[in-house]
Amino acid sequence: MSAELFSLTYGALVTEMLRGYEDPKQVNMRLDKIGFNMGTRLADDSGKECARGKVHGLSANSRRVPATVSNWGGGDREFSLIIENNPLTELVEVPASLSSLNYSQIIAGAIRGGLEALHFKVYSSVIENPTNTEIKIKFDQILRDNLPAGEED
Repeated sequence: MSAELFSLTYGALVTEMLRGYEDPKQVNMRLDKIGFNMGTRLADDSGKECARGKVHGLSANSRRVPATVSNWGGGDREFSLIIENNPLTELVEVPASLSSLNYSQIIAGAIRGGLEALHFKVYSSVIENPTNTEIKIKFDQILRDNLPAGEED
């Protein structure tokens, strides 16, 4: 799928969600939930491939989106991913009336979902800037499976 088609399809999804929910904060929550589910699924699928020894890497046609890690803080428990050329926002201008819409919240949700599938609880949020997209990630805790009484890790 071309980057343009992907961007337009995502834009149509966000537009429909805005029509359905009208409140940008509700749309942010829905985008985060969709992203969370995607991240969880990606982590689960990757884990299954690793267990079978069938990891093939990314396809030659996949578009890689580079990000810079910066703004380390909180005793190395938080940082930001800076995406200079976010494919989701390439063809988009969000009107000022929707300034509370976090258009790329699906990415933050996917990161949170993927890490939670790996037993890391994090908080993630998006800051849309005119020149880049910043995904803030803050580590909270390592999640433990709830085992029945008497059983250990």
